[in-house]
Amino acid sequence: MDRPVKNLLQHRHKEEDRRKERSHGDAMDEVFDRRTMLAVGRFVTRGLMNEVDFSISTGKVANVFRVTSREGYRALKVYRISNAVFRSLPPYLLHELREEVGSDSFGRMVFAWVRREFMALEDCREAGVPVPAPVDYYRNIFLMEFMGAEGLPYPPLFRCTVEDPRALLDALTKAVRDMTVRAGLVHGDLSPFNVLYYEGKIALIDLGETVARDHPAAKGLLQRDAENFAKYFKRQGVSISPQEMFQRMGGTEL
Repeated sequence: MDRPVKNLLQHRHKEEDRRKERSHGDAMDEVFDRRTMLAVGRFVTRGLMNEVDFSISTGKVANVFRVTSREGYRALKVYRISNAVFRSLPPYLLHELREEVGSDSFGRMVFAWVRREFMALEDCREAGVPVPAPVDYYRNIFLMEFMGAEGLPYPPLFRCTVEDPRALLDALTKAVRDMTVRAGLVHGDLSPFNVLYYEGKIALIDLGETVARDHPAAKGLLQRDAENFAKYFKRQGVSISPQEMFQRMGGTEL
């Protein structure tokens, strides 16, 4: 059996086990309050999606679901509207969200955050960075391309066995460099948890904490991303220093 197929099947079994432990109804109840359901209804009315299928991932600030549309599967990301969401955010992001909405309204800051991630996806797609194609956003939700095969989501890199780590290194550093140089953005929270991997290809996800490359925090954030992946590739048997990783990721352009 090909390794990528094995990775996907292993990921499917893990996803199925998790869904057995946490029912679809519980996940729905957790994030789909009345306001969110009205927002989803807007997408349904416009023909952008038909129904929610199942939960793909559950994070501290948002859940992602596979949904069905007339064009096939899509991914729906739902941000929670709660003050607890903001406790884990870096100060620079909180400051920028408050500046954008002009208040401490959690709802308005979440809406601005959704718009921020959606626009980052647009900029990255235009720059040729491998990210999910954005479809539309409204309030605390947005639709994007479903990254998967045979109806199953691609697994995150940290769960995968990589047969050619050097090829992965080249693909990852090119993607991040294109994001830094061509899209003018720094991811801000890049790790093997938010890089999808399948058949030697990658996709960067969770762009909600991106900053412009001229942002005062950009250099430090990219250095942290470089350190994370230097450690990851060391475990994969590829020796690369954080400094070299930083340079290959476009750090010299900051």
